[in-house]
Amino acid sequence: MDAATGWQARIETNVADVPPAEQRPNRRELGEIETNPSLPLVSVIVINYNYRRFLRAAVDSVLSQTYPNVECIVVDNASTDGSPAVLSLMETNGAGVKIIRRTHNGGQSQAALDGLEASSGPYVIFLDADDLLLPNCVETHVFVHLSLRIHVGFTSGDMLQLSGDQIVLGTEHAFNRRILRGRGFKPRAARPYRHAFGEQWPRQSVDEKILKSIYFVGLTSQWVWAPTSGNCFRRDALDLFADNPALPSLRTGTDLYFCLGINAVSGSVLIDAPVAAYRLHGGNIYSQRPQLNNVLCYQPGCAGDSNALARAALADHLVERAGRFVERGWIWISFLWLLWRMDCASPGPEAKPWARRSRVAAAIVKNYTDFSKLVGTTPARVWLALRLVPFPVIFSLGGR
Repeated sequence: MDAATGWQARIETNVADVPPAEQRPNRRELGEIETNPSLPLVSVIVINYNYRRFLRAAVDSVLSQTYPNVECIVVDNASTDGSPAVLSLMETNGAGVKIIRRTHNGGQSQAALDGLEASSGPYVIFLDADDLLLPNCVETHVFVHLSLRIHVGFTSGDMLQLSGDQIVLGTEHAFNRRILRGRGFKPRAARPYRHAFGEQWPRQSVDEKILKSIYFVGLTSQWVWAPTSGNCFRRDALDLFADNPALPSLRTGTDLYFCLGINAVSGSVLIDAPVAAYRLHGGNIYSQRPQLNNVLCYQPGCAGDSNALARAALADHLVERAGRFVERGWIWISFLWLLWRMDCASPGPEAKPWARRSRVAAAIVKNYTDFSKLVGTTPARVWLALRLVPFPVIFSLGGR
């Protein structure tokens, strides 16, 4: 028997040994994937409290996305303005929306966490019910995420500003301020993504030039992104910060907490193109009027302004969960620098002046035993000394 004949005989023998299809194990039972890889599911979580007049438009903006793989979840925060009737009508009409009805208003953060738990996409957008997504919002975010060579925790697109039903501004102030500096542009940091499975994506109409209008954001303690509805988060990045026990009690400032924390650890990208519309209606906390150069558009310290609480909750979380970050790639000196940059004053009536000045220092003293094991006793003490923590306090920690 020559080599070719022997090879053919072996093939015929192997084929004969294969059982009929009905006798073969089910591929699903074997844990095999039955279909080609699909585009990622994007979970859009609409958070509503007494925005009945805007709710339908917000949900419609999600359902009309050009991106093919979106789930919409509405979390109603015990609205009293007729929103439940709008939601019931959506259910009756089979709008394909998952609805979560809270029995009491627990604030923005608790609603966001409820929606996050009910969602399943690897990418998440939190949409305030008084805002709108532009039709290509999700498509733009996903295209940028999948094209990046640096895998950031979230992308942030610019936003239009609406007054009533009219567009009064085409950009957002904090976003503009960062773009005007021109920092963070990396010309080789993205490669246009083309999905090789199933229907071609992105569509031919998608402008790949958007990848030349993205800017990377490094470690910063300043707000430089679009408001809540303009951001698209990686779920695994959100998970690094969502288990903070103080987060559910944070009634507003959820976007500040997540954006500052995730950016500090994983970085973010600004997309210099509008992806959503921010509606001004007089009840906004941080944009009570259209933004005007050199004129503040909201009242600092007004009811609902919980930025200080959000920063304090983030500082506590970074210290209390330090092992999560130091043990996953951060070296101790870089992590101490991160804490230095993210430090803030404590908003509470702390008994000691040094604790009021530095929330991180107070958190390190409270969690000193575990924290010093991660970064070392000497670096921890030096950090506290540089934050003007009294020496008697620092050296009293040695016995812990």
